[in-house]
Amino acid sequence: MTEETAIPYAFRNPELLRTALTVPAPNRTEPDNQRLEFLGDAVLQLLVSETLFRRFPDADEGVLTDMRLHLVSGRALARRAETFCGGVRALLERRNPGIAFPQKAVVDAVEAIVGAAWEDGGRPAAEALCAELFTEADYAGVAHCTGSSDNPKGQLLHVAQVRFRTEPEYALISKTGPSHAPRFCCAVRLAGLEAMGEGPSRKRAEEAAARAWTATHLKDSEA
Repeated sequence: MTEETAIPYAFRNPELLRTALTVPAPNRTEPDNQRLEFLGDAVLQLLVSETLFRRFPDADEGVLTDMRLHLVSGRALARRAETFCGGVRALLERRNPGIAFPQKAVVDAVEAIVGAAWEDGGRPAAEALCAELFTEADYAGVAHCTGSSDNPKGQLLHVAQVRFRTEPEYALISKTGPSHAPRFCCAVRLAGLEAMGEGPSRKRAEEAAARAWTATHLKDSEA
């Protein structure tokens, strides 16, 4: 199977596809795929965001962002690369013999292929590849495997694991009031950013803090 026949889009300029599969390497004189990866990352964000926006008209910005992270994070794309276009790692090995590929190189190649398709055939070409990456079942199921406003700690945990590969840190700040009506104040810290919340129990206070972190810092953490 050649590089061209493995891709579900017929490139008018096959050199774009070859560039998309050319990884950076010392002493390489031909262009590598980093510029196309930059473009493809933005294209995937756009197409997935638009699909989620239309499929989930009642979802707020935080939930939509969480859904998108679940689909286009590096970890998610690495899993999809195993079958995308017949297996991206195999395509890279044919194009770059003798080079070992870390996971990031494989993910970069996925995004670069999408960027190359956009450059070659515009939106319809990129949509054809996006349709192979993400099926209707993926979009239908994403609402059930991401957090929601009803589970703020679950939502924040998902963001932490997908974007930062860590977990939020919660701390009890204070407990006030009488024993029959206590008031808890908790803080949550993630990616160097902190938010606080209050509630009648520590659990409720932590949920309030997680909700506050998402509302206040999620967009900042993507910058």
